[in-house]
Amino acid sequence: MALSDKDRPPYFLPEERRIILDYYHRAASSKSLPHGLAKRGGKLPPGLQKQLDKNGRLPPGLQKRLEPLPADLDRRLPPLPQSWERVILERDVILIDRRTNRILDIIENVIGLITGR
Repeated sequence: MALSDKDRPPYFLPEERRIILDYYHRAASSKSLPHGLAKRGGKLPPGLQKQLDKNGRLPPGLQKRLEPLPADLDRRLPPLPQSWERVILERDVILIDRRTNRILDIIENVIGLITGR
C-alpha cells in the first residue's frame, strides 16, 4: 500500500535529519562526497533565493538543477508519499512535492555544515 501525503507530516522527520547529516558527515570524513555535492560550492543567487522564499516553489530553471540523493542514502530513509521526493540543490537537501513543485522542507547547507565551508 502506498504512503499517502496525509500519512506523514510535510517536513523532514528528526530521524531523517539524523540519517542525512550522519551520511554526509561520514562521507566528508572519508573524503568521498557524492558526485554533484563535491563540486557544489556556492549558494543560490540572491534573486533565486528571494523567489524561493517568497513563493515556496522552485523556478523552472532551478527545477532542472535538482539532483537525486545518493541511492545508498535514499535506501536508509523512511518511505515517502509517492509524489514527494528528497533532492539536492547546491548545498541543501530539499523535500519537495513533485505534483506542485512546492518546497515542503529544507535542510540548509548540508555541505557547509559538514566541510566547514
